[in-house]
Parts: sequence; structure tokens; C-alpha cells
Amino acid sequence: MHVIRRSLIALTGLAATTLVSAAPAESKAIQGPTLTLQTVATPKPAAGQVLIKVYAAGVNPVDWKRQAAIPGFDVAGVVDSVGPDVTAFKVGDAVFARATGAYAEYALAPADNTVAKPKSFTYEQAAGIPVAGVAGYRAAEEAKLQPGQRVAIVGAAGGSGEAAVQVAKTHGAKIIAIGHSSQEAFLKGLGVDQFVAFDKEDVAAKVRDVDAAINLVDGQAAAALSYVKRGGRFTSIAGSPGDDKLAAAGVTGVVIAGGTYRGISDGDALRGLAQLADKGQYKVTVTKTFPLAEAAQAQQLGRTGQTIGKIILVVDAGKANSK
Repeated sequence: MHVIRRSLIALTGLAATTLVSAAPAESKAIQGPTLTLQTVATPKPAAGQVLIKVYAAGVNPVDWKRQAAIPGFDVAGVVDSVGPDVTAFKVGDAVFARATGAYAEYALAPADNTVAKPKSFTYEQAAGIPVAGVAGYRAAEEAKLQPGQRVAIVGAAGGSGEAAVQVAKTHGAKIIAIGHSSQEAFLKGLGVDQFVAFDKEDVAAKVRDVDAAINLVDGQAAAALSYVKRGGRFTSIAGSPGDDKLAAAGVTGVVIAGGTYRGISDGDALRGLAQLADKGQYKVTVTKTFPLAEAAQAQQLGRTGQTIGKIILVVDAGKANSK
């Protein structure tokens, strides 16, 4: 009897250990700056962290603008293990997160920036939320839109633009989307009220006296400001026209960039987007997928700046497109 009991205790302890972490000691990850797939030590979660078994990872400009040993910030997958004091998640939970070292089989994320995956989303779609979705969510929310107000969105077809359009729609705003002529069908499919092609039309002549402008494109802050009427609002994830120009125009500006923004937190924005997704008011368009080993090709496509929606790295081909 004592032998049986000791065996049961040993088995129970083994099961508990397995539930804590199923991750191997070593796993695969993309190493920068060469962007080659290599074997690395699997990270372990510290206090307040979650270790995620990655099924899909998002590709964003910040990935090549910030050099990191393992690039990437967008992940979706399942919880492998949690650090001390983390009680909001358990092993096996389907999640997406703003993480570090996302181009990998396993990635760490703060528990505060980890959210349950929307049930209607695949892991690929969920991996397209964090960086771009948060930027678009903040830009639209900081515009303080009221029903019926007109908002011009510059760069509406990218990942952040897609989010900004959909969040603005939940506020009942009338949306003027500014983009390349090739993006017209996509943006009209999102439900924008007016589309202006910058490569074929005089945007300044078409867009005047809007209640708010949302700028999502580098080098377009001053132009976006010129569309706004006095007393309106200007938000940007891509630079500022300058405090002097905002003051002269009589426009309130919020710049969501450069580490100075202290408004909506990553976690609150991620949770807000998940709630909209669960209500059917937010979706992510996955334009192109690449296997993890082809991260260099994925970034090369992203650098063109001509993509619609999101580029996603498939880390687990058997799970990434599942819900």
C-alpha cells in the first residue's frame, strides 16, 4: 500500500510539473539582424509574465525599426506556463498578446498585456491585433468622435488603419478614408462613407473642415492637420505637425508615438479590441502569411508599405488558422 501511495504521489507530482510547463529546454526562433531560424534557450516566465506557445506572429514596421535579438511583438497562441503571482491565466488558455521576441516558438508577454483570443478569430487573425490594432484603437478613441461627426483617416488600409476605421464606426462617425486607388474596394468593404485616392485626386480640395483627422502615415501630419476645422481634433501615430501649427489652427492634438504618450494603456486597448471583436464590430484582414523561417521575406514585403491589412508569420502550421 505504501509503495502504491508513493507511486501515486510521484505521478501526481510529475503531472503537476507537466502542467506548469510543457516547453522544451530549447526551441526555434528567428535571430536578428540576419533573420535566420536558429535554436535558442526557451525563455521562462518571471513574476507577472506569461510564456506563450506561439501559433502565429504579426509583422510590423517596428520589428525592423527596433533591432532585437529576437524580433517581433505580436503573438497569438496558448499559455504554456505562468510566472509567480499570475492568476488571470492558466495553462492551455487561447490568448493573444503584446509580447517580446515574437518571431519564435515560445514568447514571453506581461500578463497585463495578454488577453483571451476572440472566439471568432483564428490565431492568425488574433496575431494581427496587438501593435497595429492598439495604435489604431488609440488614434480613434483619442479623436473623441461623436455620432455624425466627419473624420478623415490618412492611411486607412493598413493594419492600424483597419482598426481605426472600425473603432470610429462604433462611435457613429462618418469616415473619409484617404489611400491609394488600389485600396478603394477594400476600404469600401470596411464601410467607409467616402474614399479619396491620393494618387488620382486633390485630397486638400476634397477633404475640408472635418471634425477630426487621424494620421497613420509618416510625413503626412501637416497635411492631415490642414483638413481639420477650428475646434476639431487631430491624432497621429506617425509624428506631429508641431505644437505651434496645432495652436495656430485651433486644433487639439494627441500624438501617439515616441514613448511620450500616457493615455490608453496597451492592456486596456487590447481588451477593448477583443470586446469589439466578440461583438462582431472588429475584424483583422490577413493579406499574406509566411512560415516562420521566411521572416526575412515577410519583412521585405512589409517594407514596401503597399500592403492591405496584416502580414502574419505562421509558427505552427497545424494551429495557426484554427479558432
